Amino acid sequence: MNYDLDMPPYIQEMANWLDDESHVHSCNFAGAYKGFEIMMAFCRSAAEGGQVPLPLTAAVDEMELLRRKLPEKKILLAIPASAKEYPT
Repeated sequence: MNYDLDMPPYIQEMANWLDDESHVHSCNFAGAYKGFEIMMAFCRSAAEGGQVPLPLTAAVDEMELLRRKLPEKKILLAIPASAKEYPT
C-alpha cells in the first residue's frame, strides 16, 4: 500500500459518507463481512480439503479447524520485534 497515493481517496470516500449517507463507504460492514466470509470459506476449505459453498450457513470455528488439521510449525517472523506477540 502506498499511503501517499491510496489514503487520500479512502479518506475522501469516508468524508463523503459522513456528509451524505447515500454515499456509503466501500469498507462498510456489509462489504467487509463479505470479505470476511470469503476468507473463512478459504480457511474451512483448506481444513476440510474441498470446496465450500457461499454463503456460509453453519457456524464453525474455522481457526480451530485449522489448528486441528495443520501440523504445528514454528512461526517465521518478518521482524524480530514480532517475537513478543508470537513467542516461540
